[in-house]
Amino acid sequence: MDTKRLPWWTWVLPFVVLSLGTWASLPFTSIQGVYWIYFPINLGVAMTLWWGPRVLIAVFLNGLLAAPLLDLPRPVLYPIYAVPETLEVFMAWMLVKERFKTFSTWRASPKNITLFSVYGILIPSVVASALIQAIFVFTKFSSPEAFLWNTLVTTIGDMTGAVFITLPGMILLTPSLLKRGFSLFPIDTRPPLRMSYLTKKERLVWIAGITGAVFLGMSAPFTQTWYVFGIGLLLSAAWYGLYAAILMNTIIMMLAVPLPKLLSLPWANDPFILQTPATLLTLCYCSLLTGAAITTLTDKLVKLRETETELKAARDQAEDASQAKSEFLARMSHEIRTPLNSVLGMLELLKETQLSKDQARYLTLFSHAGENLKALINDLLDFSKIEAKALSVENVSYNLHATVRSVFEILQIKAEEKGLHFELQLENSVPVQQWGDPTRLRQVLFNLIGNALKFTSEGNVKVIVKIVNEGGEKISIEVQDTGIGIPREKQAKLFSPFFQADVGISRKYGGTGLGLVISKNLVEIMGGALEMKSLAGRGTTFRILLPHRPDTTTHLEKKSSPAAAWSTLFPNKRFRILLVDDSEDNRVLIIHYLKNLPFDCEEAVNGQEAVEKFKAKRYDLIFMDMQMPIMTGYKATETIRHWEEEMKLPHTPIIALTATAVVEDLERTLTSGCDAYAVKPVKKSEIVQILVQSLTTKSPFKDDFNEPPSATM
Repeated sequence: MDTKRLPWWTWVLPFVVLSLGTWASLPFTSIQGVYWIYFPINLGVAMTLWWGPRVLIAVFLNGLLAAPLLDLPRPVLYPIYAVPETLEVFMAWMLVKERFKTFSTWRASPKNITLFSVYGILIPSVVASALIQAIFVFTKFSSPEAFLWNTLVTTIGDMTGAVFITLPGMILLTPSLLKRGFSLFPIDTRPPLRMSYLTKKERLVWIAGITGAVFLGMSAPFTQTWYVFGIGLLLSAAWYGLYAAILMNTIIMMLAVPLPKLLSLPWANDPFILQTPATLLTLCYCSLLTGAAITTLTDKLVKLRETETELKAARDQAEDASQAKSEFLARMSHEIRTPLNSVLGMLELLKETQLSKDQARYLTLFSHAGENLKALINDLLDFSKIEAKALSVENVSYNLHATVRSVFEILQIKAEEKGLHFELQLENSVPVQQWGDPTRLRQVLFNLIGNALKFTSEGNVKVIVKIVNEGGEKISIEVQDTGIGIPREKQAKLFSPFFQADVGISRKYGGTGLGLVISKNLVEIMGGALEMKSLAGRGTTFRILLPHRPDTTTHLEKKSSPAAAWSTLFPNKRFRILLVDDSEDNRVLIIHYLKNLPFDCEEAVNGQEAVEKFKAKRYDLIFMDMQMPIMTGYKATETIRHWEEEMKLPHTPIIALTATAVVEDLERTLTSGCDAYAVKPVKKSEIVQILVQSLTTKSPFKDDFNEPPSATM
């Protein structure tokens, strides 16, 4: 309601409007000096809210001019007669302005309409009506016995006029005036009409109802038909909303008051007792509030549907983006792993040659860098799966002791290099066999213990495994260190993606900030919790709590077949292998892996060439790359399996050498007909392991070869 510059005609127009309102009110007299509807009050309230206190001048002058028209006695008192009318408009303006001062925009809700009626109509009307009747009693224009009755009639008249004039005018006209800069009252939009949600049949019913109301109003007086109009009012408001209520209120007011006089109907001169305007007021207010409630509710439902549609579109867009991101990561993983396979493989072969001390040290550094790059790729893929809620865990029986010890023994070398006291405390009460996912647990341990070693320059790192009873028996694995610790104010964000406690950490220690996020999510997916306690400069303790689910059926852990001496396993035997890969570097690497073993390798650069060679010769095993031009490894494998079935040939082991680590692609390799897969970069020991098992068992062994866990170290 901020004051702003209004056009000049807002000073003049109120005089004209109020004068016309006075003339229109003259026929609606109840008794001498008492009018059950007085339009200047209702018009004055609306115009004052639009144009401010300047309208009060017009209200006062109109009161002076109206006094002789209303047959008020003693002209010398005309200024006093004009005071209550001016006071009522002033009070309405002040009370409404104060009540809604915090509103950025006023809306026609049932609550707002009620508050507006109380503060802008009822309270000012009671005060002003009591004051004018007191003046009339003082001047002996009316008797003291009629004071309360006349005050009540005047108040009901003001409220009735508000339903027909003030409230509709404020709701319907204010938005247009505000848009053109002609209003100070903040109603920026009208309530939505929503006619599009009405069927053709509903519109016809409403038109028929209006026609019937007009016919009824012309056929009988309102005092005999008010109950029919009441039902029609409420039904229209409840079904069609606020605009229907305003229209029906106006029609019924016209049928009840002006039209009988204009058309000289038989009951036009019947006395209006208090019950008539009171009944009309009650019906119309109920209709107005009902219509406002229905319109408000309908608007909220429509906006809710629109929001739901937008959210659905946003969800679909997010899913498409997530799918595109996953495809991009899978593609980039393939493109990075392919050359990385050659790099790490050649480094492994170089280590088997005669090297000087410096050369061996350089190769070790190169190998660590390559392993870190591989771990980074795995972390990004895992994080993508976590975001897409597509990461799953296994539930198999595994040796918990062996799993923890294997991680400890691998990382012990790093602890010795840094001169740290590295200790594993595995209590005897912890059962050996547990149900769960050893691969994912190993990944979490690599992350937590690796971080502890990375951020500890002196002191010790302890790994403690025990059984605790916290809401039931659970496996507790604590990783304690005496490292740099984590400041308290940064601990809350520690499990946020890509977060580092210090901007210098990534420069000094490396890492992506994904390890803890992935670890926390993995532990939670496994049904556990990851807790952390830390003090800056005094070390950190991470605790993994996992469900205690011991396997009492067996104490033997499933082990993969060990690589054995070929002379013992296959004496005086050579094998023919078909190596299919479009990358010459990868083919050279595999051939060099096998150069000292009894294998004759033939090469194919795409799936189509592999199929043609397979149809021409028999092979003991096929290494098949999946992503190749002309014909993919998936299609080539399916074709080979179909050929074997058609020609009734024995099963040939096919091992997928894939550079993608996305679960869906790995599963696809198996469904296409491969017996197992190895994810690049693949080590020589893994290749030998695969050859031993495939050539000895001649059976699928996909469960034995999974991608090793990533370690952010």
